[in-house]
Amino acid sequence: MQTHPRSPTRPTAKRNGFRNLRVVGCILAAFGILAIFLPRVATFEAELLVAWMLTLWGAVGLWFSRSIRPAPEWRYGFAAFGFLFLVGVALILFPLAGIAALTVLMMLSFLMEGILSILFGLRSSAHVSNWGWLVFSGLCSFAAGVVILFGWPWTASWTLGLMMGLNFLSTGLSLVMLAKPARNMR
Repeated sequence: MQTHPRSPTRPTAKRNGFRNLRVVGCILAAFGILAIFLPRVATFEAELLVAWMLTLWGAVGLWFSRSIRPAPEWRYGFAAFGFLFLVGVALILFPLAGIAALTVLMMLSFLMEGILSILFGLRSSAHVSNWGWLVFSGLCSFAAGVVILFGWPWTASWTLGLMMGLNFLSTGLSLVMLAKPARNMR
């Protein structure tokens, strides 16, 4: 019995993986567009999200550390989670300082992500036909980091949201474009 190369016996896991890649890309691109149009709101909301996550993480960690007091390591956990809790509370109480700190962290993240995406894209050029999209995403991330670096500190109130939006948009588009040819290769 001869089977056609496009028969329904294709692995569904592979198709679902490509579909998931496309869905994640679309979601990231949508968040990116929203952050680009509302950069100050995106900056403030990102700061608050991080602040509350650190506060909750620290609080749960403090509770956990207290519950393992018979173990000698409880003091290390208590100190580390106490620090996270205090940082979270400080970011909640002083959001402008939190925005400045997060902007610096995002700048470093964009620069590192850009370099890694460019290197991965170039390394993938022999195996993936549309490797240029990874390089494009890396260039966008690296450019975002450079813009934050040279605009510091005057643009901190909106740069974080705008750069996150551009990064999410470029990453989302690159994922959608990576899923396209893979879907056709089945």
